[in-house]
Amino acid sequence: MNEQELRDGLREIMAVSSQPPPMNPNTALDAAKRAHKRRRASWAGAAAGTAVVALAAGTVFALAPSGESLPIGPAAAPPGPVTTSDPDSTKPSWPNGQTDRTARNGPRANTAEGVLTALKAALPDTVKVNEDAAHSGSGDKITGSQASFEDYAGPERKEVWQYLATAAVTKKTGPNDGTGRVMVLVYTPGNTYPANVCELAPKFWGAGGTCQTMAVQGKTVGVVAKTEDPELDSVVGYRYDDGTVVFVAQAKAAAKNTPMTSAPLTTEQLATLVLTPSFKVQ
Repeated sequence: MNEQELRDGLREIMAVSSQPPPMNPNTALDAAKRAHKRRRASWAGAAAGTAVVALAAGTVFALAPSGESLPIGPAAAPPGPVTTSDPDSTKPSWPNGQTDRTARNGPRANTAEGVLTALKAALPDTVKVNEDAAHSGSGDKITGSQASFEDYAGPERKEVWQYLATAAVTKKTGPNDGTGRVMVLVYTPGNTYPANVCELAPKFWGAGGTCQTMAVQGKTVGVVAKTEDPELDSVVGYRYDDGTVVFVAQAKAAAKNTPMTSAPLTTEQLATLVLTPSFKVQ
């Protein structure tokens, strides 16, 4: 303890005492030492508090001899996501003011409807579309379309969409021979599907099955002639150079309607259908 610290300790004792302390120098010195220790403890507590605040802010500081804090680098832990007390901040960020993935009107819904129109036009003349076939529970028509937001891709957060078109079909030569389905599913560029068509095709709704390649119109498509899904018969997949993915799938059954005795299309017809130019949409 130096002379200045002794004076500070004596002043503190005099300020908090109702009576002046005894003039015994040993007693005064002991009191001053105790006061000095209390101040040092207070300073240490304050410094520790400052260090906690600094760490919470994401930066590590060291105390210089002058008492100033000096940054020595970022904290080891990476910054976490920004949080807020607003409960709405935890909800997914749907595009275009949507409340869920599905676009029920507007340009995206129109694009999905365009894919359905293209599917109807591209079907071979061995089948015809059954516009009246419906799901037994809800009564909703099987033939229809849907546009669904998939994800944001890349640093530009480009929107990735999927467009599903489903046509309930019957055989022209046997309209009473049950009702099946033909489906087109399109993913816009930015999706995460593989470029290898035989890795691609079995991924349609997780259908699985053994894939073989087939050359169609100078292009190679992936064909699963028999899927592992009891509700799907066959799937064909193709991926364009820009990343657009097109699946075409078929099933003998359409909801609870009487199923066909055989698949609506041949494998070759399905493979040709997947390359329909108007299925390639954004």
